[in-house]
Amino acid sequence: MLSDKSPISKHPRILMLLLFAGVAAWGAAGLGPAKDFTVPAATDASLIHLSDYAGKVVLINWWRTDCGWSQRESPKLVGLNQKYRPKGLVILGISDDHGSTVSQIPAYLKRYNITWPVGLNDQGEFRREMIVQPNERGSTPGNFLVTRSGEVTYLGLDRGDADWQKLENAVAAAVAESPGKATAVQPRDLVSAPAFSLPDLQGKAVRLSDFKGKPLVANFFTAQTCDWSGSVLAKLDRDYSARGLQVVGIDLFDDDAAIQSCKSKFGTKYPVLRGDEATQLAWIGERSGWATFFVSADGKILKAIKDSIDDGMEGTVFPKYADQLVSRR
Repeated sequence: MLSDKSPISKHPRILMLLLFAGVAAWGAAGLGPAKDFTVPAATDASLIHLSDYAGKVVLINWWRTDCGWSQRESPKLVGLNQKYRPKGLVILGISDDHGSTVSQIPAYLKRYNITWPVGLNDQGEFRREMIVQPNERGSTPGNFLVTRSGEVTYLGLDRGDADWQKLENAVAAAVAESPGKATAVQPRDLVSAPAFSLPDLQGKAVRLSDFKGKPLVANFFTAQTCDWSGSVLAKLDRDYSARGLQVVGIDLFDDDAAIQSCKSKFGTKYPVLRGDEATQLAWIGERSGWATFFVSADGKILKAIKDSIDDGMEGTVFPKYADQLVSRR
């Protein structure tokens, strides 16, 4: 029997983080105007933006390589793409694969002859703003339809003939419509990273402005969450520091022994600062114990990742954003 588990049961880290604060939702099936989002491409170093397809009908397919329902749906999506692409349909796949299965994506795409763009779930704004009812929307395969005028609707899970017919009917209706009065999806404005002045472990004040002109990765962590991405960040520092990337850790309220334990575990060489509540709220927006921000050399937040999962894809996703940062200098 085909089955799928909800992300809450698979991803206890998300559950831990959601206990700190609620998550903003767009509502039920009709989600209103679509917001732009960015995800890293699964097959190359590029970034995929929903706004790249403004004025098109976009079917966002949320799927996984090891999901039997996704495997059954993929051939149908190929046929749908062939039928409606000439009429303005774009299929955009977003994979919910994990660290242990992400390597299977290229073979999966080749097996099913999938040629549309496919991005990775980076636990960023797509996950926060679209997958906000994890008992259903977080399961796979799920589909979201964005009209030419930028309205988005959640079509539900595709696990039966009636589900597929509903999906195809919605696509057919959407490609037949002319753009309405609503504005097509606009690129998301990048916001400036909030200023900070925090002490390092020797008590010296370190300011965000000290890193002016350098791309920055800022990781907020605690003694309980430092292992979520500690090894990935240490490797990022080793691999990209010579290319100008600065990694900074910001500990949230641990004592010296706990901080040193985290540093020793991963051989951390980059600066570690003592965070405060004001900085935590200014950056993360809630009292959460983990988040990672990728900040461009001009001080704009390119990506804010505020969730982590067991068997996460930090090892795949973080270098993709690091490459983007150093290439934009």
